[in-house]
Amino acid sequence: MTQHRHFILHKPYDYMSQFVLPTNQKRKLLGDLHDFPKGIMAIGRLDKTSEGLLLLTTDGKMSEAVRSKKVEKEYQNHI
Repeated sequence: MTQHRHFILHKPYDYMSQFVLPTNQKRKLLGDLHDFPKGIMAIGRLDKTSEGLLLLTTDGKMSEAVRSKKVEKEYQNHI
């Protein structure tokens, strides 16, 4: 049985909500913040110019469940 890992992370401003980029672009990625386990993914995303709470997991089923419409989400825009 696979034991999955889950993390709560405060994504800083100017970081991409990704761990890898398809090209050789120089951008700040979540993987730059910590040595996360293989297979980690963000549940949802925040824009590069946003900061806030992100859930991370190695469990694809958990990610899909949280992203579904069954889970209520709230977003705040602070200008």
